[in-house]
Formats: sequence, structure tokens, C-alpha cells
Amino acid sequence: MTDTFPYTSFDRQNPAGSNALDSLAMYFQRLLYKEAIYPANLFMPLDTWYDKLYYGRVDQLQNTIIADLDNLVTIPTAAKPNLFALNFVVDAFEDFSSHMKNARIVGVLTDEGNNKIYDMKAYRAYEDPTALYDNYLQTLYTTFVQSSLLEAQNQLIDLKSFAIAYVAFLKKTASLVPVTKSGYLLTNLFSVMNSGLSIALDRGPAENDEYKYDNWINDPNFTFYVRSAKKFGFTVNKNIPWILTVDLFSNASLKYMRNYINGNQQVIDETNFFDTYYQKTYLTDVADLKNFIVNSYKEYIKANPYYEKEVRQRNCGKFQTKSFLRAHAQDPSDRDLPVIIPEMVVNQALSDKFLVDAYLDLRGAESQDALPISQKLRVELANIYALKPDRTLSSVQNASAYINLLYRDFIYTVDYLFLNENLLQQLVDNQARTGKIATVGSIVQQLY
Repeated sequence: MTDTFPYTSFDRQNPAGSNALDSLAMYFQRLLYKEAIYPANLFMPLDTWYDKLYYGRVDQLQNTIIADLDNLVTIPTAAKPNLFALNFVVDAFEDFSSHMKNARIVGVLTDEGNNKIYDMKAYRAYEDPTALYDNYLQTLYTTFVQSSLLEAQNQLIDLKSFAIAYVAFLKKTASLVPVTKSGYLLTNLFSVMNSGLSIALDRGPAENDEYKYDNWINDPNFTFYVRSAKKFGFTVNKNIPWILTVDLFSNASLKYMRNYINGNQQVIDETNFFDTYYQKTYLTDVADLKNFIVNSYKEYIKANPYYEKEVRQRNCGKFQTKSFLRAHAQDPSDRDLPVIIPEMVVNQALSDKFLVDAYLDLRGAESQDALPISQKLRVELANIYALKPDRTLSSVQNASAYINLLYRDFIYTVDYLFLNENLLQQLVDNQARTGKIATVGSIVQQLY
């Protein structure tokens, strides 16, 4: 690839990219790092910033996925306790760590380098994406309450009226940022660290190119580190070189993968890997939406137990504003008691039809109406719900699977406009832009 700028030797040996730069300087420095800093003579690194953006977040059919917690195990060689990764990933990492220590003992590696290369320990590993998603949902709820006028809030008298207003708000939101877990897990608040496939050997500043160059890329042991990683089924992250990620379905990674079997007593390989180690998020999206609405209503009536209504007075015919307790709300004197909503009430207010229709609308809005929602489509969904063609799934999950089949090829690129600007401070390159939709049916071929 031809360099965008005529980078000098000084530029190449002194990368200075960071988020503290002005936009023009950052543009130059990010291109410098992207085009000229990582050694070209080494195995191709994993570029999760500009190339393989969804690595470990979609399966081979482009379904959004999340690691099955049952397959996570602790990492013995770690700088702190309670770090986890998928079982075969931990096996490969432990062997790789031992290999690097032995290489230092026999003199293959020099002691002059970064000790985190030859004395490898995990500093970061699996990070639960559900916790981040739950925090985001809380942000949505807060935005809904703060943006609702008092007059509108006085219409929220029970779970049903709350749900109708809330879903209407979520549909509008979904045209700007994803609301469903299937959509939101593909935003740039998430990364390979949420996949169970990655282990970080450092907690250095990922946005600081000087740190990356001085402590890793220019290290005398870096070439050996990259080549050895390949032998144990790992690829080095181009933009954060202390992050190791499994090179899925390479011969080296398959060697470790095949030490395990699935519930059907089949050896794990590329044909059953995703079904064994991951869960498809569309199967739980509707249940998540239902729980989110119910929990939001409970929180709402805890903080706002009363609504106001104008009532005609019997004697004079004038109207008087009176306060009424919302359904299932408690008197402020009983606010310490948990809010209890009978399951029958929940199921009546949030029927399967209401939830499936809401999910369809949300996925459509997230795709910026890439596929218009027609009455014919809603009838098809009702038929699928009733017929339940996949008997291993519930009626709702069958409907969700069909919706996902329609919309999974229309996903956002990683540029987003977030409701909460504080979230942007957590990003490496934190420039907020509006989302764009990409038809990416071939993206998986680029990933795996």
C-alpha cells in the first residue's frame, strides 16, 4: 500500500498519536501509525479499528453473538485474580506464556526488552458486554423520563400505557442509535475484549502511539513475540499490540479447540464452534425488551408514584386537579417495599404480539428502514409465531429468528451519535458521528 504522506525516518521512529491532538495532527498521526509503524515483514496483525471491526461479535451467518458464560474459565497466569477467557483460549495462552519464559531462560530473548513480553501475564481478558448494555439501557430510561413533558407523564397510569409511550420513544431512538442488544453490541463501545477470545498483556494507553512504539513495537523481542503468537494460535492486535486474539480456525487454534467436545459429544471445530461457545442475541432480545420495560416501569413508579388528573367537582361543575396513585405504585410511606406486578398483569400489558411488533419496529428503525415493514410482513410473522417451524424454539423466538434473518445484513458501521456524550470519553478515537448502514453480507468472509 502506498503511504498517504511522505513520512520521514523521524516520523516513523517517533509516532505521537493521541487523543490530545488537534484534528489535523491526529489525522496525520493516525494515518502514520496505520500505514507505516507496524512492521510489514511480520504476520498480518488483527486490525479491529479499521478492518475486522466485528471480529468475535458476529458468527459465520452474521448473527450478533455473545459468549456463553459456561465456557469461560479463569486464567492461571494473570496479574490479578478473576480474569476469564474461553477454555481453549486459556489453554493456548498458558502454553504460549510458558514458551516465552523458556525462551528467555535459554537466551533466545534478551532481558533488555519489555518484561511483559517475556514474562507474560494477563492484565485484561473477558469483559461482560451485558453489563455495558444494561448501563446503556439505564441511560435510555433516564433520557425518556427527562424528555417527557408533565402532561405526557400524567398519561402513564399503568404498565400498559407506560409501555406504549416507552416503545414509541425507543423506536425514535433506534433510528439514531441501536436499542436492541443485537444492534448495540456492534457499536464501538464494544471490542474483541467482550468476546472471550482476547487477552491483554498490558493496561497501557491504547490511544498513545508513542507508548505502543517504545514499549512494544520497537522492543528487541517483538518479532519473536509475534511469530511465537502465531504458533500458539494467536494474532497480535495492530493498534493495541499487547492484545492477543485467537486466530480462529487456524491450524494452531484448531489444535486447542479440538481438545473439547460439545453437548452432542462432537469434537469442536469450525462447523460447530459458534453454536458451542456463543449464544445468538436475537433469541433473547424480546425477553430483554420485556424485562427492560417492566423494570423501567417499576423504577418510574418508585420515583413518581402519583399522576395528576382534572376531576369535575359535583357541586359547582368546576374542574380540580387531583393526584392518583399509579397502578402498582406504593404510597411514599411504603417506598422501601419492592414493587410487585403480578405476572398475569405483565403478560396482559406486554403480550407476545405487542413485544414481537415492537422488536420488528426496533430492528427496522436500527436499519434505517432498509426493509420497509408492511402489513404482509406482520401477517407472515403471526403465521410463523403460530406454526413455530423450529420446534426447539419458543413461538416468540421463532418470530425473532425471522426478524433477525431479514435485518442481520443491515448493520451499522462503527460511527455513532451517542445519547450520553460521557460514553464517548471511553473510546480510543472518540469522534461522534451519525450512524451509517452497511449491507455487509460478505463481511464474515473477511473475518473468518
